[in-house]
Amino acid sequence: MNGSFAYSPARRQWRLPRFAAPRPAWALLAATLLLSACATLPPPTAELSAAEQAVMAAGDADAAQYAPDTYDSARAELQQAQAAMAAGDMARARAAALAAAAAGDLAREQSRAAALDHQYAQRRDEVARLRAQLGVDDGADVPGPPARADGGAMGPELRLQALETDPRYAGLGAFERLRAQQAVQALAAARTRDRPAALVLASRRVEIAELAARRELVERALLRLEQVRADLLVEASRREAERARQEAERLRLQAQIQAEEAERLRAAAEAEAAARQQAEEIILDVGGKEARRLKAARQREAELARQEAALLEAQKAAAAAAGDAGDEASDDPKPKQKK
Repeated sequence: MNGSFAYSPARRQWRLPRFAAPRPAWALLAATLLLSACATLPPPTAELSAAEQAVMAAGDADAAQYAPDTYDSARAELQQAQAAMAAGDMARARAAALAAAAAGDLAREQSRAAALDHQYAQRRDEVARLRAQLGVDDGADVPGPPARADGGAMGPELRLQALETDPRYAGLGAFERLRAQQAVQALAAARTRDRPAALVLASRRVEIAELAARRELVERALLRLEQVRADLLVEASRREAERARQEAERLRLQAQIQAEEAERLRAAAEAEAAARQQAEEIILDVGGKEARRLKAARQREAELARQEAALLEAQKAAAAAAGDAGDEASDDPKPKQKK
């Protein structure tokens, strides 16, 4: 029997080995080592900087509007990390910074997903309106965006496995998947007291990977939808140009008809004016002839009157001369012999 663990009948207990320290001394030593380890941890400046950048990126992506809860959690955890670092608790500061960075990235992805879904819905409505306007029914339709993943009660390991085995997301969100795998591996290796924080971090990273893969798939669908929209707009422009050409041709024919009608009216007006001028000239010519005839008739009438007056004067003179001769004959009946 080992003498270090000899049994003492008087004390009725096992004697501790000489090299063994009392249990309170071990506890004090462990606490001292733990405090010294915490004191020697480097400050998580890189993690805190990454968390700050993630929260800022989420704010730039309008996360306050589209993902307010996650964005508020990211800001609160960032404040906790800053406070813990100021207090010298580097372990808690690092954990809070990692959680804040994951929450910021998650808020940004949620915001981008919401904005992208809204943009996709607008483009799809516009394509449907263009097709109805153009009467196009080619049967080709761009599928809508896939529904967002709902992990439900599944853990991050199963959710990541489902994402990896989904053929729709093959090769999508590679960087986010890598970070999710690292977070899941850290969760599997985490100690019991660190497991809740590691579980939150892994769940967020897996959700980020799901949203990133879905976002890239929606972006591809949106590109196809944009191509369909562009083709429809080209067809609408072509039809609009054809309608404009037809309208221009109709206006040209109408203008030509109006010009021909105006020319016809002008010719008719000129012919009417010429006929009126000719009629006036004829009237003036006939009037001149009649005036000349009337003038000649009046001149002849005046001449006849003058001749008649002369004859009357001659008759009166002859009568007067005859009267004078009779008087002389009564006074001297013998006529004088002419020499």
